[in-house]
Amino acid sequence: MTPGSRDRVSMQQPSPILVYSIYRSDIPRFERLLAHALADVSVHCASSPEEAAPYLDEAVILYGWGFPPELPQRMPNLRWLQKMGAGVDEIIERWPLRANVILTRTAGKLIAPRMVEYVLGAILDRTLRFDAARAQQHQRQWEFFEIGSIRDLTIGVAGVGEIGSTVAQMLRALGARVLGWRRRSELASSAVDELFAGIDELPRFLGACDVVVLVLPLTKDTKNLFGADLLAHCRPGTHIINIGRGGLIDEDALLASIAAKVVGHATLDVFATEPLPPEHPFWDNSHVTITPHVCGPLVPEDIVPHFLANYAAFASGRPMQNVVDLERQY
Repeated sequence: MTPGSRDRVSMQQPSPILVYSIYRSDIPRFERLLAHALADVSVHCASSPEEAAPYLDEAVILYGWGFPPELPQRMPNLRWLQKMGAGVDEIIERWPLRANVILTRTAGKLIAPRMVEYVLGAILDRTLRFDAARAQQHQRQWEFFEIGSIRDLTIGVAGVGEIGSTVAQMLRALGARVLGWRRRSELASSAVDELFAGIDELPRFLGACDVVVLVLPLTKDTKNLFGADLLAHCRPGTHIINIGRGGLIDEDALLASIAAKVVGHATLDVFATEPLPPEHPFWDNSHVTITPHVCGPLVPEDIVPHFLANYAAFASGRPMQNVVDLERQY
């Protein structure tokens, strides 16, 4: 569904919607897209708890990202919450609210193309040795150096779901050998050259990779999964890229692995605490590249059509897309 005139959603009793985004600059875009498609629905937008407060009693639907985890608890008429992002880890531990409240998330495939570009940029920056080029430029030095090729790399993707599969397919198309790891052995994947499954297979998976891309959700089973014991199985010089959740990695263990020259570099877009505290040792470590959770931006024009499709299903009592499995927490 696209937000055009022929796609307008109607129902006999429209459900009021609260749209919440901490990015205030996105609010006008959400307002425009939703007003056009849901002309008869009460839609209110907020970027802070104070702005949201007047609408909490009325709203039946919360469509948002970056809202305080306790906000849904203050919405007595809430029947459906859709996260704008693909992850729900910050609210899942407070769930369920009530038996009649549905929790959904945005489809990872809508966010995946921009995350693919991030991963590719991170890999090529190291493989093509742009760090050496920048150092030579700073010194006004002209000296030939040999660059690598992505075709010579074995790249592991931990989490071969909607996003991870897209990342793996892109890397294979460029000639890399791509390995995958997932927690459940009964799920196959055609996106990778070889699939590892289950916790017992993680050490062998890590030991086979030059680059490891983490695309896992944060759940009770994956929190601090990549600690000292597992990181010790990495190949010397491994490049770790985390675009999943910061809590997947024991950050102290990662720093120790870097100091021991087991992990050669870490490109991190997500962290256990965000914003990253100014005193955190990552800031001063030359073997860590930090980006401020910019991978997989929630572009309104990309994600609103998915919400509208789910709204139409909600309004008519049909099954909705990307309903969160509360046991698996994703």
